[in-house]
Amino acid sequence: MSGPEPYDPIELRKLKLSRKTYCQEQLKNLSIRAENIQLELGPWAADWYIKACIRKFQQVVSADTVHLRMFDDHEKVYLEECLRSLLSSVSEDEASLDDASLSSKFSCLTEFLSSQLGTDFTGLLFVRTRAEVAVLAQLLSMHPKTKVFFTVGTFVGVSSTTSRKGNIGDLVDARGQIHTLDDLRFGRKNLVITTSALEEGIDVTACNNVICFDKPPNLISVIQRRGRARQSKSKFVIMLADDVDPSIITTWENLEAEMHRQYMDDMRQLQEIQALEEMDEGYREFVVEKTGAKLLLADAVSHLYHFCATLTTGPFSNRAPVFSVKPAGHKTFTARVLLPISVDASVREACSSAWETEKSAKRDAAFEAYIQLYRAGLVSDNLLPVQAYDEQVAEIQTEVAKIANLVEVAGQLNPWHLVGRDWQTRTGGQDLSTLHCFDVALHCEDEAVATVQMLLPCSLRVLPTFLLYWDARTVFSATIRPRSAPASQSTYPQVAAQSTALLLRSVFRNRMDIEKTDFIAFFLPAEGEDPLEWTQRFVGTIKGEEFKPTDVSNLSLNKLGMARDLSQHGRAYVIRGFQVGSLEAPATEYQSTEGDENGLYLQVSRFPKRTDFLHKVSERDEQTPAIRYTTLLKAEDCEVDKLPTPYAYFAAIIPSVLHRIGVSLVGTHLCNTLLAPASVENLELVVTALSTSAAREPTNYQRQEYLGDSVLKFLTSLTLTSDHLRWPEGHLSRAKDHIVSNASLAKAALAIGLDKFILTKSFTGSKWRPLYVAEQLEEPTGQPRLLSTKTLADVVEALIGAAFLDGGFAKAIGILKVLLPKPAWSLVEERNEILRTTHQASESSIICPPHFTQLEELVGYAFTLKSLALEALTDSSYIGPNVTTSYERLEFLGDACLDIIVATTSFNHEPPVTTHGLHLIRSAVVNADFLAFLSLTLCMSVPRATIATGNRENDVSVSETSVPLHLWNFMRHASPALRQAQQGVIERYDSLEASISESLQRLSYIPWALLARLQAPKFLSDIVESLLGAIYIDSHGSLAACEAFLERLGVMGYLRRLLEGGVALYHPKEELGQLADTETVRYEVFREEGEEKRLGCVVRVGEREVAKAVDGVSVMEVETRAAEEAVRLLKGERGNAENRHGSLNL
Repeated sequence: MSGPEPYDPIELRKLKLSRKTYCQEQLKNLSIRAENIQLELGPWAADWYIKACIRKFQQVVSADTVHLRMFDDHEKVYLEECLRSLLSSVSEDEASLDDASLSSKFSCLTEFLSSQLGTDFTGLLFVRTRAEVAVLAQLLSMHPKTKVFFTVGTFVGVSSTTSRKGNIGDLVDARGQIHTLDDLRFGRKNLVITTSALEEGIDVTACNNVICFDKPPNLISVIQRRGRARQSKSKFVIMLADDVDPSIITTWENLEAEMHRQYMDDMRQLQEIQALEEMDEGYREFVVEKTGAKLLLADAVSHLYHFCATLTTGPFSNRAPVFSVKPAGHKTFTARVLLPISVDASVREACSSAWETEKSAKRDAAFEAYIQLYRAGLVSDNLLPVQAYDEQVAEIQTEVAKIANLVEVAGQLNPWHLVGRDWQTRTGGQDLSTLHCFDVALHCEDEAVATVQMLLPCSLRVLPTFLLYWDARTVFSATIRPRSAPASQSTYPQVAAQSTALLLRSVFRNRMDIEKTDFIAFFLPAEGEDPLEWTQRFVGTIKGEEFKPTDVSNLSLNKLGMARDLSQHGRAYVIRGFQVGSLEAPATEYQSTEGDENGLYLQVSRFPKRTDFLHKVSERDEQTPAIRYTTLLKAEDCEVDKLPTPYAYFAAIIPSVLHRIGVSLVGTHLCNTLLAPASVENLELVVTALSTSAAREPTNYQRQEYLGDSVLKFLTSLTLTSDHLRWPEGHLSRAKDHIVSNASLAKAALAIGLDKFILTKSFTGSKWRPLYVAEQLEEPTGQPRLLSTKTLADVVEALIGAAFLDGGFAKAIGILKVLLPKPAWSLVEERNEILRTTHQASESSIICPPHFTQLEELVGYAFTLKSLALEALTDSSYIGPNVTTSYERLEFLGDACLDIIVATTSFNHEPPVTTHGLHLIRSAVVNADFLAFLSLTLCMSVPRATIATGNRENDVSVSETSVPLHLWNFMRHASPALRQAQQGVIERYDSLEASISESLQRLSYIPWALLARLQAPKFLSDIVESLLGAIYIDSHGSLAACEAFLERLGVMGYLRRLLEGGVALYHPKEELGQLADTETVRYEVFREEGEEKRLGCVVRVGEREVAKAVDGVSVMEVETRAAEEAVRLLKGERGNAENRHGSLNL
């Protein structure tokens, strides 16, 4: 944790008196190093060194680099003023470089180097300090005796570069020495000046000259340096001062001989130890009775290494187990093994008993550790690391792979078969009062068209009002409402059959079997009409000649039936009026035939042949012009039905009404059978979940599938996390991926017989004929069909979404128990309590760090269980006390929390967002680069003390300034590489923040390329998700608390902006693929010339090079920028005036 530190005026005064401030220490060290340079190399070298140090510090301060970011501004200014005052007193003019200004020791060095001219010189020059490395490199590159013949490089250790504030006396930049050894190896440099850093441990090419500018500190250095001169006839030179006793060389030779003797003694002891290690001290085995799998002592270490290798840890941590061995007594040892921090603390450590050898002790510790892992469920019954949810995963996946694309499933359920079975249970003469009666009403623009009663042997759930599209301009609304059974004494089956036949014959007379009366549904006149009298009144027709010109003006057209043209085989027409004599009119108004001037004519329009009124029809799709125009028919050539035309309208829509009822019956049967334990009440949601797009129902499952997918992932993540408290994140992820995979969901759908309920057949009304009980009993389902496994999986997820909308997580859990038998689902509240209780148990061992309140203030949430917050910010590289485990498990849960919050918010938005829009928005908001950017942005200002000193002694003043404190500052880790990654992304963030923020807040496109250029490390988005997981558990499962954190972070605000529209959602690469249509899009990435070797990309559409991007920092970033340019060019060519990334209709 980082943050401001409190200060004490008394302590500050002590600091002033001791003169141990940072600035004082820097100036003191600079002075000491300059004095040493003057002594070793001469006054010119000291002057050059001082001036070079001052110039470098000024450059660093003016650049305000990350290296000095934590400095106080006043501190930097003060130190710079002190150093500037020295500039006038030093001189390092090259013209003054002569032997008089240099030391005799340096002259001795140049004389030796001059003597090597003409030879194939390759050498190392060892000095004591880093300052001497920099100054000697400068001197040799300028001195007339060496500057022509020697190309000099430098190499120093890198440990000091990790200091937060650095040292102004350090001139050598370790980052510039990356290629030094390669330059020496390939002859680009022939002399490398170094400290003890090159004595050992680094691969250095063989040299023929090794020079020690000072007396080596000890014999080991002598031997190591001499070992660098491995070429034949090499020289090893030691420069000694005149006052050094030459006998030191003899002493070193004697010591080397003694070292050789001791080395040989050690080798003999090592051979004895190795022989002892190879002894078989004992035999241990562990056997799993269920499978017979066996763990032997000799194999335990390799098994443990294999287990650790399967763990999914961050890129900055070591996954290998760490062994430590210590003596346990006389000639005995014990071992301790520590597993990576991502392993649960309860099984992270194991110890051995006492053994005679270290090797056996390590084996025993590994043996105990592996048994612990098995008992914790992290190792399977086959004694292998658990890779997925259960032992049968491989078998299940193999079975599903056989039907990976398409699978033959049961035919679609015929709901009228079920109704037919209900009819079978009733006797033929039973009174119809025991049936279920419904009013079916047809309206047009709030005016009643027709109302009839429908009788069924089964009940219906309430159906919502649905629309019927009579033509392009006329829309009916239909309602079906239950009512009490008819009370008329004439309600016997034969009467109901007669009235039903009368209705259906008005439209479908050519498709009916006059001998069959076992209709699947009976239709009776509206309440108030006696069915028998009604049937007798409207059966039959009226001859056209019976209509008299003098009487027709008094006739009500609504009470007339349809006219049938006997000259056209009884074609049906709707009577619009009467006319005496033929009328000549424009063809656009009438279609007429030659007629009798005094005869009676019917003004008619053709009754449509369509039987599908559930789907819209455009004016352009009207069948023939004759339907749109009025026709004149001779009355004497026609006959008119007694059944009024409104009843014919109703008869025409009966197929559509029965289809809508049939779909409802499919959903009802599913709710009453398979889904009965789930108690889903909203039938409309269930029907939507069963409806594929191919069925062309008013709604389909796609939006509910999107929601159900997030609900399933959230509940699965919560269940696995609480069921397997010791599983690391990798195990949890593999298990979740298996459970929610399309393959698993499809297999589950087939196992419970869900396939027959899925609606895939589109209603067209084509060749529709009345439904008879006997025929429906013969067809329980349709013909077998082919469905993709994705469709099966989508329906499962859509049903989960339906249950969630009907009753929240509780009903979603209920439906999961039906659809997916594993894992053992239980209420969300129970899962939340398990997780919180588990973390509460470890709370007492956690010590709250001093700056914890600042973290809570930053995230806007006060933790009850402080250990959760610490865990959420602990990287797997962390080594130290006060820790339970790393953040990966919380990140796993937090990822699901983020997904469900984004999904539900987007789904509930009004107006509704299209399914494709929902997916695009989720991809944009949960994107790791986007979350990482917001993580970098989240910060607060904290006070920091600034110290100022005056000219008088004890003159000390303290003031406060503010510095930013970011979320990433609170991360706990022990990785220099991670710290370096943090510093690198800070530099990129500083240069890109303004552009990215402007795009997110105001521009009409998502800054995909800029976010990719940020190259944010994954841990920045991980800690956002891990904090979500921590807040969720600490708040007893409050998604509202998680959403509040996302609001503070900026996620919810940007989500609302995307939902409101006006922001293009497509990724440039996706949009380019759409613009390319059938042509192939290829991205060709290449390296640019130059030292940095940046990336470039050419994008080709077909064989044409469309766009090119250069100066890329990553493959994704340069491909995205190339795609952006290609989209802009292609849209320009096509004259598309849309915005840069196109638009999406949400």
